[in-house]
Amino acid sequence: MRRQTYSKWGIIISIILVIITVLSVFIFYPNHYVLSLQKQRTGQLLAYLPVKENTTFQIQYTHSVHLSGVSEYYQAKGNSLQPTKLVYEDTAIGMPSDAHGDDVFKMEDGKYIIEKSEHAKPFDELNLSVGQVRADHQIIYQNQSYLLKEFVGAGTDVIIDAKRLNRWQLWKGVSMLE
Repeated sequence: MRRQTYSKWGIIISIILVIITVLSVFIFYPNHYVLSLQKQRTGQLLAYLPVKENTTFQIQYTHSVHLSGVSEYYQAKGNSLQPTKLVYEDTAIGMPSDAHGDDVFKMEDGKYIIEKSEHAKPFDELNLSVGQVRADHQIIYQNQSYLLKEFVGAGTDVIIDAKRLNRWQLWKGVSMLE
């Protein structure tokens, strides 16, 4: 009779361990690919946008000096952001007047365009100060626009990067889809 008692406890403990293992994998395995927005000084996750790997998104804003639109295009590749294109309306202060290296500079519909070479150096992260007055920084992904100051607050210095997060980490931030 004692043997059955030990067997029952052994089975119960084994089941509990399996459940704990499955829950741990479910919660802590990093399988959600996102663009994360973190506070620059602390690394605290403020918001995230679920994206598909190897897809393009853009950061759009109004330039602070000449008050015209700027669109920066990136492709999220692994843990890096590959610049693909820059579109802007004025070559004044802070904007390039020509392309470098293998990049292509052209003008279409009154806008300057720099198409980045496939050899352009990818970024591990982008550092951005979310505009307080006119900039209206936005991430545009799959024809949806996400105004950054609504998610992280105007004037916040953020790091934008592409990475895989687990559910525990996602619970600490704000999904930009909600």
